[in-house]
Amino acid sequence: MGRRIKARVQQTNHVHIHNDLDGAAHYLQTIIRGKLDSGTKDAIYFDCMACATMIAFAFEAYLNFFGAKLIDPWNERQRVNAKIKQVFGALEFSPDWQSRPFKGVQAMKELRDIFAHGKPATFEMDEVVEAEAGELDGKRYNLGPAWETLCMPVHVLDAYEDLVAVWKIMLARSGMAEFDAMDHGEGGVTYLGDVDQASNTDG
Repeated sequence: MGRRIKARVQQTNHVHIHNDLDGAAHYLQTIIRGKLDSGTKDAIYFDCMACATMIAFAFEAYLNFFGAKLIDPWNERQRVNAKIKQVFGALEFSPDWQSRPFKGVQAMKELRDIFAHGKPATFEMDEVVEAEAGELDGKRYNLGPAWETLCMPVHVLDAYEDLVAVWKIMLARSGMAEFDAMDHGEGGVTYLGDVDQASNTDG
């Protein structure tokens, strides 16, 4: 039987979920771009829905990351708008939500809210129109919700680029290094002594 020892194992892992969420957004936007490049648009709408959601999740995770680092105490369960006010106040920065890059991230946040609180809706049309005979046969008007247009590739891809830009702005304003936002860990093993195998033998 080999030598047995007793040791103390210590390890601490620092996990920042925003890395996984924006990683997922990056992965999904590459799928969308690949489909556009190949002319294959099969289920691209659902890819856009997923990417938009990950963009919104990543942005909120950014808020929680900087909030936890810069604000004490930090309440990650408060509403997103309250987080935005606190975090950007701590960063001493006033975003222009009507312009990129913050406009695109804001649009994905609102889209995520619609998905999270999905409600049925009815859209009606009752208009008098003039057209050539037969022109209206079988014609269907787009009466869908306005949010459907945000799921178009052009908007989602722009929003992903905006997410990347927003992260860079927030990180620069915070004064932190890139490493501070990465997952990392530390640990070690401390030898405590040999195990007396005789005392562990039944009999």
